[in-house]
Amino acid sequence: MRVSRFGIFVIFFCVAAISIFVLSGHSHTVEIQQKLLCHAMGVDYENGEYSVTIQAFKPSGAGSDTPVDITKSNIEVVGGKGKTIAQALEHCETTKGKTVFLGHLQLICFGRSVDFSDPKRLFEFCLKDKTVYLGVSICLSDTTAKELMELQLTNSALSTENYTAVIDKNEEKARSVKCTLLDFFKNSNNTSSVAVPVLRANAKGEEPEKKQSNKPALELVSTAVISGGKVLPTELSPDNCAGFCLLHGKCKQAVLALTLQGGKSSVQLTVKSRGRRINTENGRLVFNAELTVVVQKVKDIVTEYQPQEVSQKVKEVLQRQFDEIYEKIEQGEKADILGVCRQIRHEYPKTYLEYEDDPQKLIELTRAKLDVQCLVQ
Repeated sequence: MRVSRFGIFVIFFCVAAISIFVLSGHSHTVEIQQKLLCHAMGVDYENGEYSVTIQAFKPSGAGSDTPVDITKSNIEVVGGKGKTIAQALEHCETTKGKTVFLGHLQLICFGRSVDFSDPKRLFEFCLKDKTVYLGVSICLSDTTAKELMELQLTNSALSTENYTAVIDKNEEKARSVKCTLLDFFKNSNNTSSVAVPVLRANAKGEEPEKKQSNKPALELVSTAVISGGKVLPTELSPDNCAGFCLLHGKCKQAVLALTLQGGKSSVQLTVKSRGRRINTENGRLVFNAELTVVVQKVKDIVTEYQPQEVSQKVKEVLQRQFDEIYEKIEQGEKADILGVCRQIRHEYPKTYLEYEDDPQKLIELTRAKLDVQCLVQ
């Protein structure tokens, strides 16, 4: 039976298409096998060199046709050291014989000993990499970054997913704020500071048997402030951070502990509006922060409560937290985490230019007020 030219063309086309599909799939598999797909990175600085610990995607075990074998851990921890972070990553590559790929990077965790005074130099290892997402989360470790990166939180999921979930949930509840790579560069000038969540595994007081489990506790310890290239000694506790978080712009709800009717209670509230502006009073600059919150739910109270009492207590708590932050961090540490100088530059550029070389003096000369409005549903 004679085959037409069209039939021959169709046969050759199908064979070529199948060949390309098979070869491309094979090359893709080889490409993955030759790379360390980095999801999280820990950076410590000790003895004059950087110590980098990465969590990399581990290919499937034998007998599996997919990149993830759900019966085994898909985490591979690799370490390296060098005079720079880039050299430490090269050490990781030579150790494993693979190329580190940062396109999947979700988290960078730093030890407290790292110098943050020059963000461009610190993050030089990834700035030229177009695959790196600028929204990657940044956190600090309460101990060392290596300890957190070596902690296997689950058997079937990347530890990175647990870290970012803890950060996101605490920001959602106004217990901390999320810091990203982009935040570091927005606040890299000499007039701004950046707030960073601090994580810890196996909190003090935890029962020993729980430490041996496959899912050790991971928690947010505090919110640290990085200013002048260093981590400041004053940190915000999760339970005393709502006043700052709600003004920060990302947090939308919070739970506050109050004393009502002679007992401890808690309220759940959401942000209705917030704002900040600069005024002058008696020739002095005043940073005015405005916050309107709505109490959605009052917990732990059996008897009836007075909305006016709840509203007043919420105002007092938020006002106290705001005052402490401004007194201890803005005025005491000269760290502008509230964005006072940025607001002055926007509304009073001439005054800002007069103190451009001494922004700390500008903060000292500026008073701060918080206007809280609380509605109880």
